Amino acid sequence: MKRRHKRTQDLRAGQRVKTVCLICVLAGSSRAAPLSPVPPPSPPIPLLSLPEAPLQVVGSTPTWAGTAVFANLPPQDAAAELYAGRADVVLGTLPLPAPPAGIDAPVAVPVGVFAVSVVYQLPGVALRLDIPALCALLGGQISVWNAPALHALNPGVTLPALPVLLSARVARNGVSLAVAGSCVKAGIWPASQLKSNWTARTAFARATLGAQKSDLNIPGALALFSPLDVPPGAQVALLRSPGGTFVPPRSELGLSGPRLPGAPPLLPLDPFGALHATDAVGAYPLRGLIWASVLPHQAYRGRTVQRAQQILSLLDALRGSTGHGLAGLPLNAWSSVRLRYGSALVVPAISPP
Repeated sequence: MKRRHKRTQDLRAGQRVKTVCLICVLAGSSRAAPLSPVPPPSPPIPLLSLPEAPLQVVGSTPTWAGTAVFANLPPQDAAAELYAGRADVVLGTLPLPAPPAGIDAPVAVPVGVFAVSVVYQLPGVALRLDIPALCALLGGQISVWNAPALHALNPGVTLPALPVLLSARVARNGVSLAVAGSCVKAGIWPASQLKSNWTARTAFARATLGAQKSDLNIPGALALFSPLDVPPGAQVALLRSPGGTFVPPRSELGLSGPRLPGAPPLLPLDPFGALHATDAVGAYPLRGLIWASVLPHQAYRGRTVQRAQQILSLLDALRGSTGHGLAGLPLNAWSSVRLRYGSALVVPAISPP
């Protein structure tokens, strides 16, 4: 009995020693490598905010400011892209055709000016014209190049006794509209001629620019082009500006003076309106407007309000810049642009400080 009791005491003493030794080991381990506190949970990684893709601009007039992607399309195809929601803006010199049922009519905003070049084929002749003489040439009242009215504008110049061979486009185009507006404003043409596909007394009625350019190989030919379409090396007439000087084509509005309260707008309210005649000294007198067309309601096909704000920024960039032979507009000729996103009016984005 005494032996069994002593054995039990020895076993308990051994367990105490083992326990004390284990505590020593743990304590020594703790002194050698202190335990680090548990780190706080990492904050969630924010999702990247992808920038808006560049605006898609289509039409017959390339952009001259901004970072939009441009595709050259005839007016009918450009309008189809806008109405289908694949394009953001149409740039051109003519109004768009009516939209399909269920789509609101686009907002048309003037954003720039282009000069109409009077191109001719008279070797060795540096031609000078004024608006009345040009309108008479286009309307058939002057039918030969050595007419007295042209001699008066070109003293000392030998003008050939060649017929005037006018090449005009039968398709709707903004160059024809701009010239018709100038001739109607000058009182040379009747108001019924204010249209974009007049042919007047043409020798060649053409459907395309390429055919018109080919006509310039014929002596006596006369044609009208935008600054982007003048063939290299072509002869271009000088036109008389306010003040009496003869100037080459240059894109500018050509209107001087501030816009007074209550005065009529400097620019026509629709793309078929005629521009006022130039009054700034030295301004080129034959020019037309470039129009930007956009859909008035911008909340469609998953678009964001930021994309609608991009449109406002692009229109301002175009109106305030000059490039590619095209010019923007003075501030007093800017018109307001009213676009809606849902029930709210789209306002320009606030630039960061």
